[in-house]
Amino acid sequence: MLLLKFLMSLVFFSACDQKSNENNSESEQVDLAVLEKEIELRLRKYENHLQNEDSIALGNMYTIDAEVIPSTAGRDNITKVFGRMIRDSITGSSFKTIHLWGNDQLLVEEGRGTWSHKNGEIVGTGRYLLVWQKEKGEWKILRDTWFADKKK
Repeated sequence: MLLLKFLMSLVFFSACDQKSNENNSESEQVDLAVLEKEIELRLRKYENHLQNEDSIALGNMYTIDAEVIPSTAGRDNITKVFGRMIRDSITGSSFKTIHLWGNDQLLVEEGRGTWSHKNGEIVGTGRYLLVWQKEKGEWKILRDTWFADKKK
């Protein structure tokens, strides 16, 4: 009888401990809806910096060791690319998140976007993939790549 009580107690405490671990893992999971809103705000800031022709602010949205795959590495070089785009009057953009994966420190975003001249003429549409990294409490782009739509 004593052995039976001991086994029942063991099962009970084991179940309680398992439930406690499940609650801890649930509370550690991130709310992607909240993170998506944060990324949405960063995308609007990106669009505003381009519209305001501010290549330095655009560059600062990237980590120091960021890469625009396949051809540009480092924030300074990315800033120079934005400067050339702005000089070519590409100052319009629109981005929309399709999917977001990750956690509160590193996110991968898949989206669709459009680039346009100052006069509104669209120069490119396509899909993009961004890797966002939290740096000093702010989301910055670690990796950036663009897949242009095929011309019809």
